[in-house]
Amino acid sequence: MASRVARIQGLKRAKKQLRRKQLLAGTGTVAAVSSLGVGILGAVHGRAQATGQSVSAPPQATVFTNTDESHTQFIKTIGDSARDLAAKNDLYASVMIAQAILESSWGQSGLAAAPNYNLFGIKGSFNGQSVSMATQEDDGTGKRYTIQAGFRQYDNYTQSLQDYVNLLKQPMYTGAHKQNAATYQDATQFLTGRYATATDYNTHLNTLIGRYHLTDYDRPAGKLVVTTYTVKAGDSVDGIAAQYGVSASQIVSLNNLDAQTMLIFPGQVLKVKEQYVPTEPTQQTSQAQPAAAKQQPVTYDHTHTVTAGESIASIAAKYQMSTDTLKSVNELQSNLILVGQTLKVR
Repeated sequence: MASRVARIQGLKRAKKQLRRKQLLAGTGTVAAVSSLGVGILGAVHGRAQATGQSVSAPPQATVFTNTDESHTQFIKTIGDSARDLAAKNDLYASVMIAQAILESSWGQSGLAAAPNYNLFGIKGSFNGQSVSMATQEDDGTGKRYTIQAGFRQYDNYTQSLQDYVNLLKQPMYTGAHKQNAATYQDATQFLTGRYATATDYNTHLNTLIGRYHLTDYDRPAGKLVVTTYTVKAGDSVDGIAAQYGVSASQIVSLNNLDAQTMLIFPGQVLKVKEQYVPTEPTQQTSQAQPAAAKQQPVTYDHTHTVTAGESIASIAAKYQMSTDTLKSVNELQSNLILVGQTLKVR
């Protein structure tokens, strides 16, 4: 009997170890995130909670390793709003989106889903709205315990993103701002131990940012232009790189080639370079018409002395005037003029 029990226990241990290896290797559906922090600046969680600014991650936050349509759609859903808010508030949109993914399990957690829309696990109330949920806390020594807490409830994701921005305006988070963090890695490192107590919080954020190309949202809206080249017989990576003025390592990286052999084959289409092109503001197609020349008032400050043979018509034509104007300026009642008579003209 004892041997049977030992055998069963041994099988359970082996199964558990295999499952753990699968999770850590990313071969399962998700890779477990260990020790995610549940409070802002875990060591002073009590003070943060007292001010109504406490943040809590879902008890079983996860990083999904498989890209699928739901992940892509979630990023697209919040991406443009995050880009706009981050640009206006000196933040990294890539970090904002990665935190939303991590804290909300791709928007699938009960707190992030409708009707709560709380992507970042921020506690308290928003415009008088809150929802009570069970959450795990850290007592500051690494021990976890479960409590019932009130979390902010929003009408949509945009409100949640804006509230996150407001939270990061607090002095304790200035180290995550672009002016103080040269790279997004610096920002995620700063948030580790502050936004969450997990010592590997930045690692998980950086993995998400890299895997899903979230740095695209750190730039203005635009498109990625990819230059490709179809390999011909006799071509080499070095030769193609020299032809396009890029490094061989760049071509290797863009095409996931073996860095040791750099093996390519005729007919293979290689990415040579990628260039981000911002969307230009719409230009007015119609050109502004030149302003009409301001007409100068006509003055009749010159004079003409009538000579033999001249008439009203000939004098008017000479000075580019109409006969009626010439008569009016000179108060003539008829076309009769006399030799030696002085007339006002232009």
